[in-house]
Amino acid sequence: MAPENTLEGFRAAADAGIGWVEFDVRLSADHVPVVVHDATLARTAGVEARIDRTAAADIASLSRAHPTPTLAETMALLGELGLGANVEIKAVRARRAVAEEVVKTLDAVRREYSIPMLVSSFSTAILKNMREIADYLPRGLLLPRGTNDVVGLARDLGCVSVHEDHHRLTRLQIADWKAAGFLVVCYTVNDPARAGLLFDWGVDSVISDAPGVLAEAADQGR
Repeated sequence: MAPENTLEGFRAAADAGIGWVEFDVRLSADHVPVVVHDATLARTAGVEARIDRTAAADIASLSRAHPTPTLAETMALLGELGLGANVEIKAVRARRAVAEEVVKTLDAVRREYSIPMLVSSFSTAILKNMREIADYLPRGLLLPRGTNDVVGLARDLGCVSVHEDHHRLTRLQIADWKAAGFLVVCYTVNDPARAGLLFDWGVDSVISDAPGVLAEAADQGR
């Protein structure tokens, strides 16, 4: 299995017949959007380097075994592979800056490739900034635990989808959110039987660490 948030991983997803990939974006010290989940490189590269205090070129060199790609590199590859992109922006202090830089990158890619894309985040501030800067880019609301009035919040942010931890998701919630006009996405599902049940409940998409394992359940259109 390929490492998370790597070009190698995205190629593996394409080889498995997956249509979309979800990945995480943070801003480097020199304001380059890079594809990485954690705030540091400790887990992925064994280096205690903070992403927001390290230049993009240094991030790439420090993570040499499985290079941390930039958003631009990732989107270019997805364009070549024909994959859709769920771009999750991690909450950072420079919320406006990360939104602006992500939009610049995605706009540049959209001029060259026809890539289905969605920008998602737990941060309502980032989603508000995305709406102000680029309302034409579809947005997805990742729900923090205990979120009240999900439908109202998603509407206020102009989102097209609601994203929830599959452990907290109920059939009634799915029905309510879909009745309100939202797509429903859940994470992180690695069991085919669980994925099949969620599709039966009406979930539109599941996010998985093992997409190849779930391909059959997804192909059944459930």
